[in-house]
Amino acid sequence: MEPYRIRDFFRLTTSENKLAASVDALSPPEDASWSTEEWMAFLEEEGITYGILNNNIERLSSDPLSVVYPLEVARGTESVNGAAAYIEPGNFEESDEPEDTDEVDLKKVIQIAMVEAGAYTGRKIDAEPGESGTGVDGRVLQGRDGNDFVLRAGKNTRLEGNDIYAVQAGQVSVGKKTIHVNPLYEVKGDIDLKTGNIDFTGNIMIRGNVPSGFELKAEGDIRVLGTVEAAVLEASGSIFINAGVNARNKGRINAGQNVHATYLNEADVSAGADIVVKQTIMHSRCTTGGTLICNQGRGQVVGGVISAVQEINVNEAGNTMNTPTSFYIGATRDYVERRKHLEQTLYEAKEESLKVTDLLKTIQTKEENGSSLSSKERVMKLRARNTLEAAKDKARHAAEELEELAYVSPNPESGIIKAAKTLHSNVDVHFGKYRRIINKSYDRVVVYLEEGEITLNVT
Repeated sequence: MEPYRIRDFFRLTTSENKLAASVDALSPPEDASWSTEEWMAFLEEEGITYGILNNNIERLSSDPLSVVYPLEVARGTESVNGAAAYIEPGNFEESDEPEDTDEVDLKKVIQIAMVEAGAYTGRKIDAEPGESGTGVDGRVLQGRDGNDFVLRAGKNTRLEGNDIYAVQAGQVSVGKKTIHVNPLYEVKGDIDLKTGNIDFTGNIMIRGNVPSGFELKAEGDIRVLGTVEAAVLEASGSIFINAGVNARNKGRINAGQNVHATYLNEADVSAGADIVVKQTIMHSRCTTGGTLICNQGRGQVVGGVISAVQEINVNEAGNTMNTPTSFYIGATRDYVERRKHLEQTLYEAKEESLKVTDLLKTIQTKEENGSSLSSKERVMKLRARNTLEAAKDKARHAAEELEELAYVSPNPESGIIKAAKTLHSNVDVHFGKYRRIINKSYDRVVVYLEEGEITLNVT
């Protein structure tokens, strides 16, 4: 009788990322027994050469029938991506603002950092190299180097190596890749008809409120000590709103960097970096290229649509009334909807091309058989050719834009959602093309995507 072969009774599976290998049993006979050397030979035949878990191999060789399967038999070393380069601002003496004990946290970020000519304003911290790992098959898993950028002098600044200095007095505005020192346009009260709309090449400071219908545009930062209503605020830098936003689903707030506010109510807010809200986000549309944070004070997000590339970090998502609330992580809602639209456009264009091609073939066959075309058929042929060219152009443009989207596509698997207190029912969670509607409440939960499945980890 031939000896039992391991491969006849066990199956080896390797994780997609090559960081783990496991053995699963396929009803081995009760008298089956294999030595440690035979198990090692089996793993080598299956291409598993690194990170062998010797203790588990000994369990398999001593008593394979008592093992709980699947059993991990090898574990690789994960690669580590390097940290990205970033701008580290200096420590500035801040100007005095009126004390407000209710909003002391936000007050700290709305204070103005003023510098004199020649002052140190910050520096670039270089990117870190990635560290390679090793898969269970022995192959090197390359770690990505951190994203880097070329440091250039900002407005009214100069460089000394990685250090940034002001060349004239002004207000500091920290960007993603440099620091600017901007002149300041200041309004010592509310925006009104006397001040009108403001479009300024530096920073804007409003020491009062911004009523509905007004527009503020700044190449630097915008700071508002009061409330913003249904107005338009656009800044190449950051926007700081000491009170909050009551927009009634009108106006918009758009910052190239960060947006800070105490609360958002029926607001349309977008930020290239982060959105930080102290108290509540109610029925608003928020889109950020970084992280959305609403975990100070009450820290509740109810209704509306929240989109963030990296992380959504809140105390409470949704409410006990199960108000529909949508979270998009990794890929924003605009990205997902645009991709769906392009895919549908590409499909429809291809279908139209096939139908028109069939029509042209029918007409061409008639001509090849020696039959003359009627005037109606000649017009139909011309229209069909034009339609075919238009459909091909539409398909080509859609395919090109889909390719561009794929090139700059965020990675939905890297994003997470944190609810420090409660994740309520009827919160609609999207990780790129994956979707899950939460059907019951969870306390202290982290939501992430793992192997194509939206997973909840209750902490």
